[in-house]
Amino acid sequence: MGEVKYIKINILLLLAIIPLSVVDHLFAVYNESLFFLYEWLLTLLILCSTILSIISIGKIKGNLKWVSISILAFLVQFSVLSLFLGPFTRYALFSVFYIVTFFATIIFIISFRKAETFKWIPMVFIIVSVIFTCYMLLLNSLWGRDVS
Repeated sequence: MGEVKYIKINILLLLAIIPLSVVDHLFAVYNESLFFLYEWLLTLLILCSTILSIISIGKIKGNLKWVSISILAFLVQFSVLSLFLGPFTRYALFSVFYIVTFFATIIFIISFRKAETFKWIPMVFIIVSVIFTCYMLLLNSLWGRDVS
């Protein structure tokens, strides 16, 4: 498989999160008993993308490897966010998310500088990472307050 194919397949797997999130909304609104399907499908999607990222990091030579590294860093960050919003809603996970986001952002910046093609991928990850961080900062500021 060509080096670019690994990146393209991984991007398609990441883009599959968007329609899966629409299904998530439909399950949450209309049939909450099927919500576990979304959780398992999202886990499978992230797992497949993580495995493909690790394989592509090993097989790709040159600067394109940094794009796969940035995809893996984004998946780690997204997994920490998903764990916080899912089963591990604890105050201590705020700091874990901030630490992971700090290192992921460093990887995104390095990837943006070193990649010759697909420079837009680390840039998109930086933008999405800023959105995630703003969301977590909002949750962190509201934590423990009576907003009712």
